[in-house]
Amino acid sequence: MQHAAWVIAPLVLVGTLAFSAAAKVGKGASLRKIIRNLRLPDRILPEPLARAIPGIELALVVGLLTPWLPVFGGAAAGTLCLMVIYWALIARGLTITPRPDCGCFGQAGDHRISGRTLLRNTALVSAAAATLSLAVSGRTLWSLVSDFGAGDVLWLVLAALACLVTGLVVGRFESPPPFTMPDQHEPPAATAQPDDEDDYVRKPTPELVVFDPDTGPVTLSELATTKAQLLVFVNCYCASTRDVIAQIESWQERLGLVDVRMVFSVPIVERLIPTTPPGSLLDHRGLAWQALELADSPNALLLGVDGYLAGGPVFGPDEVTDFIDDVEDSLRAAPEAAVDTAAVDTAHGSADERTVDKVGQAEGQLTGDR
Repeated sequence: MQHAAWVIAPLVLVGTLAFSAAAKVGKGASLRKIIRNLRLPDRILPEPLARAIPGIELALVVGLLTPWLPVFGGAAAGTLCLMVIYWALIARGLTITPRPDCGCFGQAGDHRISGRTLLRNTALVSAAAATLSLAVSGRTLWSLVSDFGAGDVLWLVLAALACLVTGLVVGRFESPPPFTMPDQHEPPAATAQPDDEDDYVRKPTPELVVFDPDTGPVTLSELATTKAQLLVFVNCYCASTRDVIAQIESWQERLGLVDVRMVFSVPIVERLIPTTPPGSLLDHRGLAWQALELADSPNALLLGVDGYLAGGPVFGPDEVTDFIDDVEDSLRAAPEAAVDTAAVDTAHGSADERTVDKVGQAEGQLTGDR
């Protein structure tokens, strides 16, 4: 195993593991959600291990880059085990209908599981096997590089150039342009400017259409004509969606002055969800989901009756739960519905409840009293 081409296998793994680790930092909860989406028990990925995965991948990167053969061999063996596990998870995902998201690279990349995803992971398993074979032969990445001649260096540079061109041709690096809320009318004087930089800045409710199975198409602003609406968007049939369905009734009881409704951005399949919560809405082709730039199902959005967003959107199961708690705290702090739904601060991805000084103003936002 003296040929310079052998360096490609460990280099591919170094780049893949480094990117994967960077994308997964702080995403332990999301990784555990993936395990539940694959209908596997939580004990397979305990919370401490989920948090440690990015560190494990970075440790493997360091091991593959070391010149010491025992360390390189151990990292190669560990990488092969990890890649086989990832391959098995993707293979299981292909057997589930509808297929869950893989989240192999955190929030980056295409999360959909397909034959292409399995092919990618098969290539990574092959690269890991080649790297372990290199270690068994007594060579490391650096021992090969140290023997490079001018032709080998040129060969490696051209190989890297080929990878770069391929990525630029078939990759998707640009995000869609951000959705701009329509400036329908000037904000009310009481909420036009935040009291301080941490306050929630209200925006007009976007004129997006969802479908009510009982009455037909309806805009978001029409939904909140007489009563504030807390919409919980989901776009899959994963564990988090089932958790929301199990809690939606209790949320409605806790927030009696606010309608809590689910919005499905995927077709409702009766064999997967036999009974949908009362008042559920449909988001045709996920158009509202895309326009609001939602992510990490479920999401929550609070609509005020005055035609303005009153809170959110917030993303992810934990954030949605915190959001519900904050709205409930605001309602409890003002029994007469004195909650300033405009000041549920979600600008940084978490709900920060604030109440207003005047009971009447909040009553108007929640109940439609003018």
